[in-house]
This record gives sequence, C-alpha cells and structure tokens, in this order.
Amino acid sequence: MPRPLPRLLSLLALALGLAAPGAALAYYPCNGAGPGEIIIGMAPNGPGMPDTPLCEYVGEEDGGYYDGGGGDPGGYWVDSYGALAWATDPNGYATYTYSYGAASQADAETSALNECHAAGFSDCRSATYVVNGSIAIVMDTDGGLHAEWGEDDGTAQRKAKRLCRQRGAKGCTLEGTVSSPAEWVSN
Repeated sequence: MPRPLPRLLSLLALALGLAAPGAALAYYPCNGAGPGEIIIGMAPNGPGMPDTPLCEYVGEEDGGYYDGGGGDPGGYWVDSYGALAWATDPNGYATYTYSYGAASQADAETSALNECHAAGFSDCRSATYVVNGSIAIVMDTDGGLHAEWGEDDGTAQRKAKRLCRQRGAKGCTLEGTVSSPAEWVSN
C-alpha cells in the first residue's frame, strides 16, 4: 500500500515547481541598443512619426552580474500623456489634432488645442486623453469622428470601432492612432 504522506509531499513539490515563476522578461522603449541590450522590435508612433525601438536587457558578457559597474540596466519609467482635440474644418467636416509624449494631462491637452488653433480651426475643444497608452480615431461614412483610448494600439482601435457602431454609425473605419507609451529613463 502506498504511503500517503510521501506521495502528497511529492505532488506538492511538483505543483510548487510548476507554479514558480521563471525569469521575468521585460521590454522598454529605448534610443537604440546600449550595453547589455538588444532591440526586440519597434513601437509605432503617431502619423508621420518614426517608430520607437523596443529594447530588452540581456546582460553583458559577464553574465549580467551587477558588480557596481556599468552592467546595471538601472532606470525608471516616466508617464507619457497624449491628447486629442476636435474641430470643424472650413468645409464643415470633423477634424482633429493631437499631441503625445507630454509630461502631464494638462500639457497634452494644451498642446493638442494649440496645434488645433495653429491649424486655423476656431472651434477647438478637448476630446480625450491617455496616459501610457493609445488613442484611436475612427471615421464613419457620414464623416463623424469617434475616439477611444486603450493600453495599446489594438485595444484602442477595437474600442473606438465598437463605440462608433454603438452610436449607430455605419462604415466605421480607422482614421488614425496616437500612441503615447511610458518612457524609460536610464540612470
């Protein structure tokens, strides 16, 4: 007859081994690969803006052991705000301006409104903002604009299209996406 306690302990050890977390994988925006980093992809930015490289710290030739030297990927994340402003163009069509990479909600909204006024629109008004995420703009067949935010481009786009349909609009198509991801600042 099997002894229940050793078998129970074996099953418990197996369960704990399977539940133990592995090494954490993290990526972050960078200005190109630095010591101990590799570029693992690119993050899209707003229309007309270059993509941002995404890096991962993989350690240095010494195996990533931090000895107080330059091998530590030390740094911190800084919030990044984006905002959208609505307006009407001279032909009566809805239009928008945006900002991203601002240090605060107020800075992002002010920048989007300033862009709107600089473009010659007089009825500029704040539409929405995001922190460390994306805003998607969807246009319907009547020229109406709808916007939603999300933690990434895909989420924002799905939410904006859903909002457009929920409002009873037809032909909801993506007009643009404004991305304002958190920024990694190295020490």
